[in-house]
Amino acid sequence: MNDTTGERNIATAKKLLEDAMPRLDWDLMRSLVTPDAPITRAGFADLYAATGDDIPRSGNFIEWLESGWKKLSQGLSDKTSQARDVVASGDTVMMTFHMTALHSGTFAGAPATGQRVEWDEITVLRFNDEGKITDMWFMCQELGLAEQIGYTLRLA
Repeated sequence: MNDTTGERNIATAKKLLEDAMPRLDWDLMRSLVTPDAPITRAGFADLYAATGDDIPRSGNFIEWLESGWKKLSQGLSDKTSQARDVVASGDTVMMTFHMTALHSGTFAGAPATGQRVEWDEITVLRFNDEGKITDMWFMCQELGLAEQIGYTLRLA
């Protein structure tokens, strides 16, 4: 990978995570990701499962937009995302980013608080030679978010 390819992949990653996903720009998301790209989602999927309301943990990204991201976005609106640490190597971009959202609807079983919430995530994205994302992995700070929306940790 040359510097130009790495810069292109970083720009695409930022466009997806800072622009398309927070604004629910479905067309832009689909233009940045290959149609058969798999996604593995930890964190939010674990939180939803723990509260009895599942979202997919993995599968095809385009299908996951409808069954996972759409559901997450119904409870968390007015999202912002800011990239923090970004590293490109070969066909891979790794990024940490900070998210904020308005808890405006039921999220993981918790009714809307009307409060802004925030959390950090990390993602690993793989790219093809044309600069489209071919594989995605996400992990978020779900315990901190769960506490912000009203859940408390109870040790057995």
